[in-house]
Amino acid sequence: MDSSKMKPIAEMSPSLLEQYRDMLGKSQKLVAQAYEAVESQFLYNQLREIFENYYDLGTIKNIFEVFGGYTNRSFGVITVKDGRELEFFVRKYKAEVSNSDVLLEHGLISYALEKGFSEAAGIFKTIDGRSFIRLEEIKRGKKVSRVFSVYRFLNGLDKYTWIENKSTLKEFYNLGDLLARFHKATNGFEPDLTQKKTEPKVEILLPDLKRLFSERATQPLETMFNSYFISSLPLVLRYLEQNIISPEEYALLPVNPIHGDYHAGNVKFEGEETVGLFDFDWSKIDVRLFDVCLGLVYCCASWNTATDGQLRLDDCRQFLKGYNSALEKDSSLPPLTKAERKVFHQMIFNANIYLIYWLTELWYYLDPDNINDYEAISYMNHFIKALTWSEDNLSKIKALVDI
Repeated sequence: MDSSKMKPIAEMSPSLLEQYRDMLGKSQKLVAQAYEAVESQFLYNQLREIFENYYDLGTIKNIFEVFGGYTNRSFGVITVKDGRELEFFVRKYKAEVSNSDVLLEHGLISYALEKGFSEAAGIFKTIDGRSFIRLEEIKRGKKVSRVFSVYRFLNGLDKYTWIENKSTLKEFYNLGDLLARFHKATNGFEPDLTQKKTEPKVEILLPDLKRLFSERATQPLETMFNSYFISSLPLVLRYLEQNIISPEEYALLPVNPIHGDYHAGNVKFEGEETVGLFDFDWSKIDVRLFDVCLGLVYCCASWNTATDGQLRLDDCRQFLKGYNSALEKDSSLPPLTKAERKVFHQMIFNANIYLIYWLTELWYYLDPDNINDYEAISYMNHFIKALTWSEDNLSKIKALVDI
């Protein structure tokens, strides 16, 4: 063999391999640091453009990213106007949000504020009177437009998250009370033709989840989460089919604006008192029992390793006591009705299944390349445990509302 014009391929020495490994590790770290720096500057430029060109709220002094959300990004912005420092909360919505979704959210917040629900953050209008703007950016080589809105910055402490959710008994009572007062304040809100939620009502969505879940399971994704989801699907579908609420039963359930993402991580506290409620981008007009049960699943389900997925029943009782007590003297929106209490246990199952829908349809499959498989599996595992625990403790769940 004449190898004079050939490139030799030789075994790499262990020391050289180690050197290259070290170089690649450093390069990977540098690329990550460079991307983070560029991303931060890109966000800064976007926010500066918003305040300079669309609002009359002063000159930016400081910007801080507020962590905790999954599909949207949030920022605290400090400006200076007429020698005074002003504080604002800015939301950068997920790329898929529609104008009608945002208009519904903003209309609902404005209505609640007019009715005295001071715990919501007011929305600042642009110079030309809009409640949000859109800016274009490039994502994966394609232009997308992103919605930005500016809100009053709520005072109070962020004490909890949707996972770190073990509050005090008084706080659980106050969480129920706050949700009831939000429902009471928004009762009577009627969206106009521009304010329409893209997501269908749960009466339509939940029965359709069998089809949607089956479609998710056929996605050509070779990921650990996808495998886990597929293996869990028969159990999820069994719980779904067992807990479908009939159209006749839905017809008896009170309909009201709902928050749609009610958990302690979306509430501001001062001591044990609730002083702020935010993240209304899941809000819509729907049966209020769904909001109550989703709130219970979010606020009262344990994430502790030993009790993962179990509803803390004493906490549930305090939440429900706070909710019903706030509505005892309300003629337009009473405490939970007999019809609601009859299907309460089914809606608890449906609330957990809805969170599986969020995890798959609205979180994981939208952007699987940037989602941590282990995190997604831990969430799915929690929801599965919640469903199995609920089945094993069905009588205790029914007893929470004592038909």
